[in-house]
Amino acid sequence: MNLIHYYREQFIELISLFEPTWEEDPFYKYGFRWNAITSKVYKEFFQMTQVQDEPLYLMYALELPEKYKNTNISEVVKKESSCYELSMYYYSSKILLISCVSIENLQQTSLGFLNQARGEIIDLVFSAIQLKDM
Repeated sequence: MNLIHYYREQFIELISLFEPTWEEDPFYKYGFRWNAITSKVYKEFFQMTQVQDEPLYLMYALELPEKYKNTNISEVVKKESSCYELSMYYYSSKILLISCVSIENLQQTSLGFLNQARGEIIDLVFSAIQLKDM
């Protein structure tokens, strides 16, 4: 079994038990991707991507609406230290926060990574909101 398929099966089994709101995107071409819309304010994405000779990467992304551009979230993200690669992308109508890890550096299950990455990113979002109000 290819490593990406092993992690896909692991993730499917874990979300069926603990987070059934995730739906796999059958049209994603670069590995596997799941979407979860848990609120009307933001969207979540989780994907597994492997390109040729590169290691398998797990990525968790949180999409925030445009109004978060009015916070100091970019300064908060710059100062953040994380055991994952953390990225932020600005688009015209949204901000995308991404946490990424190579499975060579993975210390837990795929769902464990998702939950830790989600927690770190949510902390960043609330830190930005609190800092703006000070």
